Amino acid sequence: MPDDRSLIIGYADRDSVRPGEDIGFAVSCMKLDSFECEFVRLLGCDAGPEMPPFCPAVMAAPEAGRYPGREQPIRAGSYIEVKQSQRLANLGPVTIFANIMPTYINGQPSCVVSTLTAGGRGGLTLRLETDGCLAAILGNPVEPRIYRVERPLPLWRWSFVAVVYDPEHHQLLLVMYPLPSGTHDHAAASWLAVDKVESLARGDGSLLIAAERDDHGFPCHHFNGKIERPRILATALSLDQLGDLAARKPTESVDWPLLADWDLANEQASDVVRDRSAFDHHGVCINKPTRAVQGSNWDGSTMDWRQAPDQYAAIHFHHDDIENPGWQEDLRLTVPNDWPSGCYAARLRGAEAEFYIPFYVRRIAQASSNVAFLAPTATYAAYVNYGVQRQAIEYYSGCLSCYTPLDLMVLELPGIGKSLYDPHDDGSERRIGSLRRPVLNMQPGGRLWNFQIDLCLLGWLAREAPDHQVLTDEDLDKEGLAALDGCSVLVTGSHPEYWSLPMLQAVDGFLARAGRLMYLGGNGFCAAIDFHPQRHGLIEFRRRFGGNGRYGAGEAHSSFSGRLCGSWQTLGRPEQSLVGVGYVTEAFDSCSYYRRLTESDDPRASFIFKGITERVIGDFGILGGAAGLEIDTVDEELGTPGHALVVASSEQHGSSYTRVSPGAALFTSLWNEAPREPVHADMTFFETPAGGAVFSVGSIAWASSLPHAGYANNVARISENVLRRFQDPTPFQMPG
Repeated sequence: MPDDRSLIIGYADRDSVRPGEDIGFAVSCMKLDSFECEFVRLLGCDAGPEMPPFCPAVMAAPEAGRYPGREQPIRAGSYIEVKQSQRLANLGPVTIFANIMPTYINGQPSCVVSTLTAGGRGGLTLRLETDGCLAAILGNPVEPRIYRVERPLPLWRWSFVAVVYDPEHHQLLLVMYPLPSGTHDHAAASWLAVDKVESLARGDGSLLIAAERDDHGFPCHHFNGKIERPRILATALSLDQLGDLAARKPTESVDWPLLADWDLANEQASDVVRDRSAFDHHGVCINKPTRAVQGSNWDGSTMDWRQAPDQYAAIHFHHDDIENPGWQEDLRLTVPNDWPSGCYAARLRGAEAEFYIPFYVRRIAQASSNVAFLAPTATYAAYVNYGVQRQAIEYYSGCLSCYTPLDLMVLELPGIGKSLYDPHDDGSERRIGSLRRPVLNMQPGGRLWNFQIDLCLLGWLAREAPDHQVLTDEDLDKEGLAALDGCSVLVTGSHPEYWSLPMLQAVDGFLARAGRLMYLGGNGFCAAIDFHPQRHGLIEFRRRFGGNGRYGAGEAHSSFSGRLCGSWQTLGRPEQSLVGVGYVTEAFDSCSYYRRLTESDDPRASFIFKGITERVIGDFGILGGAAGLEIDTVDEELGTPGHALVVASSEQHGSSYTRVSPGAALFTSLWNEAPREPVHADMTFFETPAGGAVFSVGSIAWASSLPHAGYANNVARISENVLRRFQDPTPFQMPG
């Protein structure tokens, strides 16, 4: 960040709250001594003169006011913190060993196990140096002593590493064996034996795995890669004994007294790491490293970690992992009882700096609205601080990207983490999406995408159904169908892409009781995720195919639940079977319009186009049209109901909208290959057996056209017509 620029960022401790409940906010200020906080309701985005003026309603709350400003550091990087123990403070003769697979050296040392105190005045560390060579650090009151093996460990390969300290003979032994290893295979090993080493200074009893402490006691030098079965023996082993140990499977027991034995396969959804020794040196994972990953003994016999947990007994750590920065809370709001359900934000201001922390207020128990908006917070969590390679987007779109100040801030503050579309620095995929950190692309301004387009939809909904209720994906996941009690019309966001199984089951139940679903977006209902069973705002998604070749089906089962991730289509639930349409392509240069088809004149669809004489729909809006960004089409082979009406289809999309290939390939192999038919989005309607109905527009851009001309346009009119008929309790009749 430029030294002269003030900045405010922050995050909330949850995403949805009911009147009378509390929500907390943590804030960090740079170059500011104080900040002003007020609470606003968001009913539109700040997209410039082509949109209605951005005037969020300020809500009365006693918690609004000026607060002291302070900078709170962003501490990214995952690791395991073990509670302090006197046994770990004074190690005596000791052997520390583990199987490791380093995946990236980021210009800093990479720690495997450390009892080193702040400043290195005591304790012991086993780590990799900046050149990838194995090293041991012995704490010393004057200056820590460093011993190293002059041979870098290979990246993306398993190795056995160990450090032995023998205080009786003043010896240190540092060893690395490539895995798999044969017993006493010293020719393949690299080691360093040192005599007359100084005595190891006493530590403070703390221990970190995958990190060590800096001079101020904070974690640093995070390990990038996998660590498996780290253990500490209360004895000093010889080189031959270490060779025997390296040849054993990580699941095998040892013949020497254990001081600690961390089982990384235990409780995969939990942050807890159990010590299997008699001393209860249990640890806690910080910043959500990736669990349920293949270990050194994975043999391909299963792809599900639940079937062979010992083959998935490793954890993958990254220096750029982050769940939340762990900031101290600055203020807490008790939501007033008279606030209507909707999207709100804590608006933080100071000097030229401004930041919004959005949250959703749910209805009070006695509210009677029959219209609900489902905020796609799972998708927001997947796209948090989206910074995927702009060069790729420019290649596929055939145009240059426009960087907003918020886009640049994502680059300037890498510690706050990125999206599931941005690989880790070691090239591995990100699998954990968290909303418990500053979210730079959930601001009312910036690029029109996801949250910003959904604000357009909420602005329209506030006009047409002022008493509507709002709930989040996580609410639906946790509460199931009960979250939709009293609701007869469910309205989606513009891009409801990520869905858990409990969410889909709730929508199934909703439609089975004659519910009406308005899918006002595109590329929805297609990616299978899990919410964390205990934590707010945390999702997990694993790609089953493709990627960089380092991940595949062998690690596709969620650590949160064990369920298989990937696309719902490959799991047997294509989105076409639920909403009639499914994702077909995307582009980000310009959007187009729909043209009504003959089925729009079918009496079953007459209510959709009531009062509309035009045949062209949505040839306007800030994005150039209502059809675009990501679009969906019908496909009876994938489950589109046979009686579904395609009432309109888009046309005249640019060449950037190439047809998506199935499987791992993103686009057709030949850039200029002519598709079988012009790429288009389908607007569809069909009735359900219980008397309900589904209306789908098949386009992310649809809602961005709603505010055009003060909501007086045919996109808004069609949406209103469908909403009015869907609110009417008269059952829909299936065609004969």
